[in-house]
Amino acid sequence: MATVFKRAGKGPWIIQWYDHKGDRRELSSRSTDKRRAEQIAQKLESDKLLRKTGIIDAASDQFVEHRKQPIDLHLDEYLADIRHRGCNPRHVQNVECQLKRAFSDIKAKHLNDLDAVKVQRHLRGLSARPVKQLRDLGDAKKKTLGPRTVNSARAGILAFLNWGVRTGRLPHNPCQHIPKVDETKDQRVKRRALTTDELTRLVAASGPRGSFYLIAAMTGLRMKEMRNITWCDVDLPNSALLVRANVGKAKRNDWIALTSEVVEVFAKLKPADADPIDRVFRTLPTTRTLGTDLAAAKIAEYDSQGRRVDRHALRTTAGTMLARAGVMPQEAQRQMRHADIKTTLRHYTDLRLSDQARAVAKLPRIAEIQAALTPTCTDRPVLIVSKHPQQYSQHFVRQTGQNGA
Repeated sequence: MATVFKRAGKGPWIIQWYDHKGDRRELSSRSTDKRRAEQIAQKLESDKLLRKTGIIDAASDQFVEHRKQPIDLHLDEYLADIRHRGCNPRHVQNVECQLKRAFSDIKAKHLNDLDAVKVQRHLRGLSARPVKQLRDLGDAKKKTLGPRTVNSARAGILAFLNWGVRTGRLPHNPCQHIPKVDETKDQRVKRRALTTDELTRLVAASGPRGSFYLIAAMTGLRMKEMRNITWCDVDLPNSALLVRANVGKAKRNDWIALTSEVVEVFAKLKPADADPIDRVFRTLPTTRTLGTDLAAAKIAEYDSQGRRVDRHALRTTAGTMLARAGVMPQEAQRQMRHADIKTTLRHYTDLRLSDQARAVAKLPRIAEIQAALTPTCTDRPVLIVSKHPQQYSQHFVRQTGQNGA
């Protein structure tokens, strides 16, 4: 039975009871009226019996308790969880900024404040929010947040709510049906692939960093993967390289093939006393360093279409060279380690008009096809067709020696 008492004989009445799980609970009645406190205690006891018998779903009480907690407390636990799962610290920082900005705009204090209407209003507001310190491209749209940034904010909110469902804080995700923004209509970051001549000049003009650019462009490795390559991952005899699960984006062990030129570069870079756990590249060229090397190689960082050559464009160069070499899309997808072949074809293949010209140059001439298909007079019988349908069968027998019937 529940007990009702006062602490030190003063203040409101306190109720103590054991819930349906057998845990001891305590609640303030917020009243100095003992009769009212006893009524509350009786209600708690009756609810306990209803939960024991299954008439009241005890799981719904958990959602009520979590809704009473401040949303900042849930955010701290969520960030601690994704850090424990091994997410990149920079990614965790971005997620924290996105969610705090969303909570501030929505004025959310509890989990139930995150509904679909408020979240959609927040995402629409991001599209019109101005951004400082952007390069002036002469377009007002470039000074606001792009669709990709809006979709990233949407993904962060959905991930947070899905985590709340998994941990029993929410019965369902109220924002799961919010659609994405179309990124193809306003693509802010456009990369282009380097041509073979440009890559050759970049490798020659960048000195010791040329080995890094060559390996990155010929293997398609991401910057994080380039940073964490160790000598035990490089299999020179078999011309292969292992992208470990804790390094690659796909979180799995992937082997990629190496060209003979890349194998030679690895062999020159490897010290005689190299330890298997030593990194191949201790430092990576920064974006500013790449810009300096591009200028030394007389390569424009931005082309006439506003497409940029950055460090990730080296991966685009790898996918484009595979396409120019006539590699099958399925093989290119495996080498680039993409889960979807559409990613390989859409984002990592930068074919130009010259590539199309070489493709159509392989087509045969129509005149030659027509000459090959047009028979001569000796190749087929000459049929004399009469104007009168009744005489057609007689002409057919005369010319072919066969009865039309």
